[in-house]
Amino acid sequence: MNRRFGAALLVALLALGSAACSRSDEDKARERAAEARQKAREEAHELAHQAKRAANDLHRQINQAMDGNGPRSTASDGAGQKLQRGGEDLRAAGSEATVKLDRAALIAKVKAKLASDVGLSTVTRVEVDNSGQVVTLRGTVDSPEQKAQAERAVRQVDGVTKVVNDLQVKP
Repeated sequence: MNRRFGAALLVALLALGSAACSRSDEDKARERAAEARQKAREEAHELAHQAKRAANDLHRQINQAMDGNGPRSTASDGAGQKLQRGGEDLRAAGSEATVKLDRAALIAKVKAKLASDVGLSTVTRVEVDNSGQVVTLRGTVDSPEQKAQAERAVRQVDGVTKVVNDLQVKP
């Protein structure tokens, strides 16, 4: 009887110990996942800021270069007009670069938010596009819940005013 009780006690202790280990492992895995999501979010945010700063610096430099570079003599009207057109082209290119960098920054923020809120595997199957402040999601997800979760996550990103959710649920 004592042997049975001892054996039963030993089995119970082993089961309790293995359950505690698996809980501890799960907690550690959750912590690592949370740290990875936070790091991805911070890196995407920093990349977005760097891109925006670079675009603004370029735009400012172009404007400074063009201010005061107008034609100074009537003998060089043709050259002055070419310089003026060149300056206008540079300003337009700078504005276009700013728009492209703003677009890339918004997409980076959206992808980081999707990775942190929905999961990294989802981001690899979802295409993110934007037109201004409207973000479109295309691709596949595993469940209707993931589709809704992705849309909610994107709506929380600064700069997004509308989400077009064209995600498809895998059969």
